[in-house]
Amino acid sequence: MSVEIERKFLIRLPDLAKIVSLPGCRVRRIVQTYLEKIPGKKIQRRVRRIREGGRVEYFFTQKEDLSGYSRIENEWVISKEEYEAYLTEAVSRLEKTRYAFPWEGHVMEIDVYPYEIGGDGLVGQAVLEVELGEEGEAFAIPDFIEVERELTGTKEFSNMSMAKRL
Repeated sequence: MSVEIERKFLIRLPDLAKIVSLPGCRVRRIVQTYLEKIPGKKIQRRVRRIREGGRVEYFFTQKEDLSGYSRIENEWVISKEEYEAYLTEAVSRLEKTRYAFPWEGHVMEIDVYPYEIGGDGLVGQAVLEVELGEEGEAFAIPDFIEVERELTGTKEFSNMSMAKRL
C-alpha cells in the first residue's frame, strides 16, 4: 500500500516530438478499464493494459481518496488471463497515450486522449500529472508546457469520470 499524492493540470497539447526527444522520455499506450464497485466500499478498482514498444503488461489497481491531492493506492502486476477475467466486471474504459519524462527531480506525465470526451473537448489539449512526495511540495512545470488550469481534485477530469462520459 502506498499513498499517491499528485497535482493535475489541463494543458495545451505540447509539441509531442519535442517531448519524445527529451532524455528519459517513455511513451506508453494505456487501455484503462474501470470495474464494478464493491457494495458498501468507496474504493475505485481498475485494470490496465500498458504497451511500451513491443512489451505488454497488465495491472490491477485499487484507490481510495484521502484528500484532493492524496489517495491510498494498491497496484500489482497481473497475468493476461487475470486481466481478461476482470474485464467481465467492466463499467467504463478509456485509452490514452502517456508521455513521461523526468524534470527537475519529478516525473511529468502527459496524457493524450485520442478522442473527444463527452462533448467537453480535449481536442488540442492534454492532462499533465505530477506525483509528489508530500502535499505542498514545490515543483517546476517546464516552460514549454502551457497550463490552462489546475484540475487537482476536480472530478470531471478524473480518468474514471472521463471514461464514463465516452
